[in-house]
Amino acid sequence: MTEFVQQLLGGFATGSVYALLALSLSVIYSGTGILNFAQGAMAVVSAFICLTLATDGWSLWLAIPVVIALSAIMGAVVERILVKPVEGQPPLALFTVTAALLLGIGGLVSIIWDNEQHAFASPFGSEAVHLGPIVLTAQQLGSTGVAVVVMVAVAVFFRYTDLGLCMRAVAINAPSAVLLGIRPGILIAAGWALAAGVGAVAGIMAAPTLSVSSNMMDGPLLLALAAAALGGFGSRVGAVMGGLTIGVLDALTGRYIPGLSGDLSIMLPFAVIWVVLMVRPLGVFGQASAVRA
Repeated sequence: MTEFVQQLLGGFATGSVYALLALSLSVIYSGTGILNFAQGAMAVVSAFICLTLATDGWSLWLAIPVVIALSAIMGAVVERILVKPVEGQPPLALFTVTAALLLGIGGLVSIIWDNEQHAFASPFGSEAVHLGPIVLTAQQLGSTGVAVVVMVAVAVFFRYTDLGLCMRAVAINAPSAVLLGIRPGILIAAGWALAAGVGAVAGIMAAPTLSVSSNMMDGPLLLALAAAALGGFGSRVGAVMGGLTIGVLDALTGRYIPGLSGDLSIMLPFAVIWVVLMVRPLGVFGQASAVRA
């Protein structure tokens, strides 16, 4: 039983990173209908900037909020310059833009930094924490705690702040929001900024475990997309629950199903997602939208 709980908590810690990345995807999708395939690459840039500041002598606890703010600005600039001109175009055009952005950011990372792996010290230290017979690292506990705080903060933002409520109004019905004096363009840029900030947290929290490299977020992005599909694209609650579910299933599969360890451990989570989507194509928390004539 102790080993099962150990695996469960470890999977929850890993899943919190997937949940953050899926949440950032959901924030953009719910406001624009765009799947930002470059979300992982943008998180890589954030991790590299944080590593650079730490190498230059900055305290990680000072560098992290600075990087999150810079990442939010980067998200808004990307939306205004590269995405806004094609908003409202067919899905293929939007897909092409985010795919090109993914490749472009990857190239810039290689030019500005390199393609090597770089160790990233955990801001929480390297100690092991004993919870009775359960042993977790300070990084696992700290990153999970940060992820929970960010998720709660995003939920509070969308539920109780004027800006968050306006962003929800634009996502639900942009033409009606315009009639109420809301400017959708600015709010969509704010959504990209928020998503980039959340993605930056995911990248920084994953860096001590994955090391910082140009492709460090490729695997997590794939699992985050799966998490968003499982929970329902556009559902922030679904994105979080999907990410946590995949993290736990991945951990338990690798430990308890023979022959599915290592990279093969993701087969069961994807099999579960396939079954769920066969029964409920919109995802567990997804809802069909109704358009009034």
